[in-house]
Amino acid sequence: MQSKIMSNSGPLPEKPLVTIYLPTKNRLNLLKRAVLSILNQTYTRIELIVINDGSTDGTQQWLEALSLNEPRLVIIQEVKSIGACAARNKAINKASGVFITGLDDDDEFLPMRIKTFLDSYNPNDSFISHGVLWYYGRKGKVIDAQARRLTLADMLNYNYATNQVFTETYKLRAIQGFDTAFKACQDYDTWTRLILKFGDARKIEGYSYIQHQGHEEERISTIKNKLLGYSQFYKKHSQLMGKENKINQSFMRVIASKKRYPLFLYLIHLQGGFFIRKTRYLLSSNFPFLAKLRTKALK
Repeated sequence: MQSKIMSNSGPLPEKPLVTIYLPTKNRLNLLKRAVLSILNQTYTRIELIVINDGSTDGTQQWLEALSLNEPRLVIIQEVKSIGACAARNKAINKASGVFITGLDDDDEFLPMRIKTFLDSYNPNDSFISHGVLWYYGRKGKVIDAQARRLTLADMLNYNYATNQVFTETYKLRAIQGFDTAFKACQDYDTWTRLILKFGDARKIEGYSYIQHQGHEEERISTIKNKLLGYSQFYKKHSQLMGKENKINQSFMRVIASKKRYPLFLYLIHLQGGFFIRKTRYLLSSNFPFLAKLRTKALK
């Protein structure tokens, strides 16, 4: 990263500190993999803030033992769970890094992720993001890995930014972090508000985040919560949406429901684009054996 690049917060240092926030609750075996992927980054000037959100499975003891030999680790312990969004917000407020990004405790970073972000960062972007590998245990599927500008209109159609982004810490603080009222789609809402306040964002080509789909641990977002999250997102941002955005938000709620996609609704939704994605869901929801065969091939 070049030195003396100017930001609204002042000149950016040549080798800035990067904070990674990681909330966790009772998933110690998965947490160990996530933490290791951060500590093994090729860019080493990092601060890892793990928020132990009321775990009772030995997480706190493991973190404290690790911290004895790992000065980059900061631990926030919550005796009683406060929820993932409130936990992330605590870390954002405590962060010492010029830059900040996050990781979920059941996922992992590829080793070059932070360096890739730093090499690509432009202060004129509200944030930058990278693609994701959905990993099923034997094979994976790369999603959202094409380079593109991310405008407000883009984001109101679909969360191109995925579930984690990279930005300057002051920007996340300026929008007061994550909205704790959301039951799901908290990331989607947060990235949208970053664009609203700081302008367009950018997706860089490739991927550096592995989202594990094959584990049997409890999922944070249930179908009920996902549906409620998309409804909350629509209610909060609908005044900014055009016809195309509203059509695509309707489609996202259909996907979140995991219900059959009626042909008449599919034909209406085609007015909003995303032909391939909508056609795939039409086929998989009406002919579930096709979806099972596809998932089986990835495992």
